Amino acid sequence: MASNFTNFIISLSRDPQKLAAFNQNPQAVLDAAGLNPAEKKLLLSRDTQAIRSALVADPDHKAALGIPDDQELPHTLSALLHSPLP
Repeated sequence: MASNFTNFIISLSRDPQKLAAFNQNPQAVLDAAGLNPAEKKLLLSRDTQAIRSALVADPDHKAALGIPDDQELPHTLSALLHSPLP
């Protein structure tokens, strides 16, 4: 089973309303997600490379995303990672 962090990232990439709420008030959305302080800090940093590394560190990230083991992690999260914080 994928980590809470991975599931949260997936939910942001698939739910436009949740992404909009995150862009409006990131701290509130992160708090509601039950992420730990390090995960919150990482997401607020918008550091694409570090976030991707955290996703890849989850051994179940590909299964959670529906990606075959022999494929790379797609760049589907770029809108989240590059959108400005309020």
